[in-house]
Amino acid sequence: MGKSEIIAGLDMGSSRVTCVIAERDEEHNKIRILAGASAPCKGLKGGVVVNIEETARAIEHAMDAAEGKANEVVGEVYLGVRGSHIQAFDNKGGYNIARTDKEITGEDVSNVIESAKTVPLSSDREILHVIPQGFSLDRQRGVPNPIGMEGALLEVGVHIVTASTPVINNLVKSVFKGGFRVADTIYTLLAIGELVVSEEEKDLGCLLIDTGGQTTSIAIYSEGSIHFSKEIPMGGDNVTRDIAYGLGTTMAAAQEIKEKFGAVFSNMVEEDKMISVTRLDARTKREVKPRDLLDFIQPRAEEILEKINQAVQSSNYAELPGGAILTGGGALLKGMPEAAEELLDLSQARLGIAAQEILQCPEEYLTQPYLGAVALVCYPHLKTWNTDVPGTTRAGSVEKKFWRWFKDLF
Repeated sequence: MGKSEIIAGLDMGSSRVTCVIAERDEEHNKIRILAGASAPCKGLKGGVVVNIEETARAIEHAMDAAEGKANEVVGEVYLGVRGSHIQAFDNKGGYNIARTDKEITGEDVSNVIESAKTVPLSSDREILHVIPQGFSLDRQRGVPNPIGMEGALLEVGVHIVTASTPVINNLVKSVFKGGFRVADTIYTLLAIGELVVSEEEKDLGCLLIDTGGQTTSIAIYSEGSIHFSKEIPMGGDNVTRDIAYGLGTTMAAAQEIKEKFGAVFSNMVEEDKMISVTRLDARTKREVKPRDLLDFIQPRAEEILEKINQAVQSSNYAELPGGAILTGGGALLKGMPEAAEELLDLSQARLGIAAQEILQCPEEYLTQPYLGAVALVCYPHLKTWNTDVPGTTRAGSVEKKFWRWFKDLF
């Protein structure tokens, strides 16, 4: 009988914290989602802590609720981070095999990855992840796994994700003040990508769009690996705010109206329905048609997609035959996949769903609001289960995770 391990993922959103508690079944290589909970957080703005006390209370509230549902006690969490403080870029590294025996070892691979992450950073930034994209051996590109091969020069391309150290420290302090330790800090977008983007889509070239409340995260995959990622400081809350201002109502009411009646295209709204909107004075009401919401939704949705398009065009990977995968609460706005397909000039776009082969998960936690937290509990184990070169590694723990992968492989 294989042993089980209780794990938790804590996704720090734009203005909300979401957690899930899961059990890792090592015997069947499955992640069983036991429970989850979410709590609004006034201490977060765009994924950045602006009030530690408020953030800690929200974390404690969400985690306590999830622990109660799961009937489990959690000590540490995989902390998911996002926001405009995240910056990423590609880099390359090389390592000369000076030994008489030119056979590439696991240590050689670890050394070449270490060389690739040697980049100048300001004192207030740190590396979160170093993701190998592919290896070259004696200038021969396209080597997926060089271990056991012979050569004199080993090279690697990597995608490096960096974050603001003060921002990360404040998030970690909030988690600690809420009563929990941080097992690892993970860029939520990467975790989502591993869970919802297929290997075929990564090989062809595709775009992952995760739209949160105040930020939109995008990642471009090509030739099987991530090659570009960026945070855009706009999200679903921008659409909600436009509706609230336009109708003279509260953000909560505007959010409910958007979820029930909002759409990006006119042919997706109900023509004969009327919406009763309570004004800010909480007494007077007005009647509007769903079609009237288009005046507020369409311009902002187009603006967000235009900013995404500008980011994609600025990369070296604008050709994306695999289309787009949309996740996050903003992806649930009716017509967003179709709008992304049209405005980004893509052949296809779909809503991202979790890979079921590694999950046992109640339906309520397969929804977009919980997707980030679910991805976080799956992420540390996805690369261990795959027989490929180590995927994403937290800076400072490259060797540890590499040797775990190496041991599992051989």
